[in-house]
Amino acid sequence: MQIQHDAKWIKRLSLLSKQYFKPTFLGAEYIDASVPAMYVGNHTMYGMLDAPMIIDYLYNEHKVAVVSIADHGHFYIPLWRDLYKKFGAIDGTREYVRSAMQQGYSILVFPGGGREVLKRKGEAYQLIWKERYGFLKLAQEFGYDIVPFAALGGDEAYEIGLDATNVVNTKLFQSLLKVPKLAKFLRYGEVIPSLPKSLIPKRLPFYFQFMPSQSLMQIQNIEELQDFREHIQQQIYTALSELKRQRAEEHAEFTQ
Repeated sequence: MQIQHDAKWIKRLSLLSKQYFKPTFLGAEYIDASVPAMYVGNHTMYGMLDAPMIIDYLYNEHKVAVVSIADHGHFYIPLWRDLYKKFGAIDGTREYVRSAMQQGYSILVFPGGGREVLKRKGEAYQLIWKERYGFLKLAQEFGYDIVPFAALGGDEAYEIGLDATNVVNTKLFQSLLKVPKLAKFLRYGEVIPSLPKSLIPKRLPFYFQFMPSQSLMQIQNIEELQDFREHIQQQIYTALSELKRQRAEEHAEFTQ
């Protein structure tokens, strides 16, 4: 499998976002381009605001050739899938991820996947990781450390107008889910997005916090793996709280 990384394309497409959101990146000391790692964090609403800036920062600022694990649905759409590939993204099958790791690429993982980007009211900055452990098992298999990170800003850039929960709970939609093939195609309602009040995102500062790398080599069983994942999640939640506090302090200083 050939991985695509178009540095100029990545930089060009993320330039507008960087100018608009003025992102702050913290924890650069935890990024080591000489050793492949798995970068694991929260995915913000719609997933189109945070990922390009992270990929651009890692690739163009730190020379980390990171491969982004994307939802299968992106690769069903002509032209759109080509755009994703230019960002170094691959379809998130275990076979493809394993191939990328065999080639020595670092991996960017949002364990919440498509459900986490299709947030509903009351779900801002929630980690919706379900029972996913495959990414950790692959990291352990290839000896990759986990570098957790937190992304702040994306879940506040849009205000939800039509909540997907209201759509999924209608009698009509519930009747559609009774058709097995259709229910599977719609992922039982998970692929239904909430619609924003405006297509133009709010202009607010974004923050990204990278944290120290952590090894899985001491993990011996599924219970320890579960504890490790919970620890990573708690670190992300804590970092998000700290970023909110920092943002509030900076805003207070700016308005004085």
